[in-house]
Amino acid sequence: MVDEYSDVVIVGAGLAGLSTAVFLGLHGVPALVVDRHPGTSVQPKARGQNPVAMEALRTAGVAEEILAAAPPGRDAVSIVISESMSGPVLHRISENYPDLTRYSPAPTGLASQARAEAALAARARELGTRLRFRTRCEAITQDPAGVTVTLRSVDSDVVREVRARYLVAADGHRGGLRELTGIGSHGRGLFERMTTVRFTADLSAWASEDAVVLHYLRNPALPGGSGVLVSTDNPGEWVAGMAADPARDQASTAAVIHTLVGVPDLELEVLGGATWDIGHRVADHFQAGRVLLVGDAAHVMPPTGGQGGNTALLDGYHLGWKLAAVVRGDAGPALLDSHDAERRPYAEAMCDWQVANMVVRQRPDLADESIGEPMDAVALGFGYACPAGAFVAEPGAGAAMFDDPDAPTGRPGTRVPHVELAGPDGPVSPRELLGPHFLVLTGAPDGAATALAAAEELTLELRAYAVHSAAPLGAGRRDTVLVRPDGIVAWRGADAAELAKALRTVLHR
Repeated sequence: MVDEYSDVVIVGAGLAGLSTAVFLGLHGVPALVVDRHPGTSVQPKARGQNPVAMEALRTAGVAEEILAAAPPGRDAVSIVISESMSGPVLHRISENYPDLTRYSPAPTGLASQARAEAALAARARELGTRLRFRTRCEAITQDPAGVTVTLRSVDSDVVREVRARYLVAADGHRGGLRELTGIGSHGRGLFERMTTVRFTADLSAWASEDAVVLHYLRNPALPGGSGVLVSTDNPGEWVAGMAADPARDQASTAAVIHTLVGVPDLELEVLGGATWDIGHRVADHFQAGRVLLVGDAAHVMPPTGGQGGNTALLDGYHLGWKLAAVVRGDAGPALLDSHDAERRPYAEAMCDWQVANMVVRQRPDLADESIGEPMDAVALGFGYACPAGAFVAEPGAGAAMFDDPDAPTGRPGTRVPHVELAGPDGPVSPRELLGPHFLVLTGAPDGAATALAAAEELTLELRAYAVHSAAPLGAGRRDTVLVRPDGIVAWRGADAAELAKALRTVLHR
């Protein structure tokens, strides 16, 4: 007996699950989201939203809430490697930050994971998502027509069977759905167990006035030789990260914090803590039949670099429009094959990057040739070129997985570049035109009309913009460029009449 139906069930209400729900809802497919916890996160956890994530959040309609959720202080981030917070300083990472306004019109957000999740949850509800907390997913059964999901209420112990067309596993690295679907994983495994402790203390004598302050500490006097101090949303409240020790009591915890700060007589109050694993693991596949993986269920990385949360959020951004298109009947089921083809190579690169960062910032003892130096962060964030997926690849485009963001090619499979185009209403960047629709930028005299006719034929949401020249996009002056709802170039060509064919190819229609 099936008690309930939902086109899509999402297990997990973290950044990945809520992002997927928002972008499904934005495209007209409200989902059922279940999570075993009482609500969204109350811990700061991951902090910060890179400009690519902020572009997605603008499309979702929550960018202003995220920007407003920045903690008090100067609108900046301070990242330092030191022996203790009070010194000596070994390296100031944030001093070498590049100017990202060259690559995106969006600012950087500084919201904590707790506040970002709250904003996404509220937006998901506005879009019709049903959020059901304190609900555990106990089993799933797939068949050719759908997925049967067994849910148990934590409070009442009542069991319900929900029938869905698709299930999104956003249940984190301990959730178990990846294993339940038979998907293996690979990676470097567990590096260490980390305990994070919230505490209050006056550290103003050693902290900068930036809204976010992060110190990586390398000191042989610390457990494991390293630790972390990071500010929170609340002035005077901090999080200390240290190697886990089950036998460590509160007095010993305070002693470790004294060493992290470098002030033996510092007055502080420990508020609570949690222990978790720092590891490196990527699922062998991001899809098994009607189950798709996002977030930590798909990829686990050390926190060094701060992109775990951004990667999870962007998983939902890139998957949401595709899954909605399939559910609505605007695309064939084969479109979902592109989720693994596009997101897994990127996840591999991002996980490797954060491991390399961990070695440089905290654990030089782990350095070896297989890890190497961290790749360029700007190329990683703005230059990714999908090796395969939902786009019409160009012959001879090359196999490089990253473009130079300072000289973007604009080829299909890359993000449409942040460049100035001369449009009907003045200069505009294509990144500012993104939304829950396909976007056509065309220099052909009849390109906009042809694009709108193709959209009407295929009953698709599409916005067409006539531009003076498509050359800034790496195309010919009179060419037409098709951009997906997630900002990825899907096709470009000299004949606008080929657009309908390109759309059918991308959508597997």
